[in-house]
Amino acid sequence: MSLLIRVLGLTRTSLQSTLTKRNVPVRLISSSHTCCQEENNDTENNKENTIDPSKDRRQIIPVETSIEYMLSSAYKQTYGDDPVWTKYRRNHKGQFPPRKTRKTCIRAGIISCGSPCPICRDEYLILDHRNVKLLEQFISKYTGEVLHYSKTGICQKKYKELLIAVIKAKDYGTLTLDVPLREYDYSECPLIKTVTNIIPLGKTVMQFDIEEKNAKTLTEKYASLQVIHDTVINIDVNEKCIKTQTGRLIKYTKLCLCNGGRPKLIAENNKFIIGIRDTESVIQFSQKIQNARKIVVVGNGGIATELVHEVKNVEVVWVIKDKHISATFIDPGAAEFFLQDVYNTDKSENTDIKPIRRMRYTTTGPSKEGGPALGPDWHNNFIIKGTSSICRKVQIEYECEVNEILTKEEITECSDIEKWPVYVKLTNGKIIGCDFIVSATGVVPNSNLMGLENLEKGEDEGLCVDWKLETSEKDVYAAGDICTARWEIAKHWFQMRLWTQAHQMGIYAAKSMTSSLKKEDYMQDFCFELFTHVTKFFDYKVVLIGLYNGQKLDKNYEILLRVTRKEEYIKLILENGRLQGAVLIGDTNLEEMCENLVLNQIDLTPYGEDILDPDIDIEDYFD
Repeated sequence: MSLLIRVLGLTRTSLQSTLTKRNVPVRLISSSHTCCQEENNDTENNKENTIDPSKDRRQIIPVETSIEYMLSSAYKQTYGDDPVWTKYRRNHKGQFPPRKTRKTCIRAGIISCGSPCPICRDEYLILDHRNVKLLEQFISKYTGEVLHYSKTGICQKKYKELLIAVIKAKDYGTLTLDVPLREYDYSECPLIKTVTNIIPLGKTVMQFDIEEKNAKTLTEKYASLQVIHDTVINIDVNEKCIKTQTGRLIKYTKLCLCNGGRPKLIAENNKFIIGIRDTESVIQFSQKIQNARKIVVVGNGGIATELVHEVKNVEVVWVIKDKHISATFIDPGAAEFFLQDVYNTDKSENTDIKPIRRMRYTTTGPSKEGGPALGPDWHNNFIIKGTSSICRKVQIEYECEVNEILTKEEITECSDIEKWPVYVKLTNGKIIGCDFIVSATGVVPNSNLMGLENLEKGEDEGLCVDWKLETSEKDVYAAGDICTARWEIAKHWFQMRLWTQAHQMGIYAAKSMTSSLKKEDYMQDFCFELFTHVTKFFDYKVVLIGLYNGQKLDKNYEILLRVTRKEEYIKLILENGRLQGAVLIGDTNLEEMCENLVLNQIDLTPYGEDILDPDIDIEDYFD
């Protein structure tokens, strides 16, 4: 790190000689440039006259004036009913904005940039705990959390002032702490899933939220768009015509099927089994759990993992067929990292935050129709609490499956003294009683539509699509959970039925269809070069990049691992010294670096274990 020295009265030679002995890199500034010089009043007045009044922020505006301004006609005329940041767009180089906004827009009381942030550009917007109307514009109405600066565009200095003002406002009671429960009436109007709050963490690594909105929000925004709330009962691919349940006939030129998947239940038509897949099933679950003391959760994917973590005041028996939890996404090491939270370990416990392990491993060897799928953080808007006096008790049954569902009339032997509405008999021989069973065992593509019987399907029942996302029937495309990729797959990409890929495929399908209509040449989207997924487990951010579990590598690879208990878990997969994939748990800030290293395939052999040395800023190596 360079040491910046102001030379006041010391000789340049003696000071440099002293610091050279200490091996400190020095950048010297001579006294002639730093000594204060008096300037006459005429010079100061001329400088004052050259300052643009619209950029002068030296005058202190009282918060009372700002509050009055928020209620004025001038404010209404400028911003209307929108938040002050809505129409602001960040000015940045390149296709993607930097991860952080600028440090500050104002230096020495003057706006120092051409596009100041939404707060700095208006001198009458003052962040203060008393200015509640302004603070509320920066708080999510769905989660109650302060909106990220990547969404609002405010500079880092104002973002810190905003956080302080919100904390003070909550302390004073001018802002409420709880987000009210949102109740939906699904009979009135169709709801659609929309992707919001997109935060680019790299070229293909994206973090975003899923929100449910009225379909009118789309039709009001795009005049050429028409939303029809109906059920498709037949598709005539020869006549290019769709028939709906109400008898409506819809002609098409290009058709894209995005009807997702249906829950893969452990048993059909059983009132004690709930399949968690869409919003309607979550409502049913949240209603039933309010009277429950004990439930059985079957499955080892993302929804099962979130469910076990979020449910409160109920005893949970988690049945998984694997040797460790969350096997769909993580390895046994990461599962061990999460177990402290499964068993309700207090995260506020004082721990040593330095990395406790940094290891290298080497392995060798051969190698039902429903609504739209749930998005990330689906549990935030629902009450999922039971009636038990125990806050949470989790029992994990490893390497077993449900063998049989038994009613209380059918049960003949059980260790439970209490009687339960339903029992599950596991393949390990155990019989467990509970109030109901949650089936979170994945999905099956919803491809059984009348008229599509002749379309080519994969072994998983998905409609086979080529690199254009076009099915075996010309002009019929498919995207998301309903399709199965049948093109020449890139080395570091593979299909997994997740919201991340549904979002990517939807965008690319639109591009593919419009380019085909216009007879334009186009190439496959870059997102299909590298698998990426951002989610959250047990309140930790989880980023998966490339072949994060050694997929396709025939087990001939190395693993670099760094673990900091209750803070982070970093796993890098290397083959022949080149990064092939990564698992990043916690706030590691390594997403962009890992993405670039996988895409560029740089030989990392010279760096050795320094790649995960916490005392080395490894990102500097690859800038």
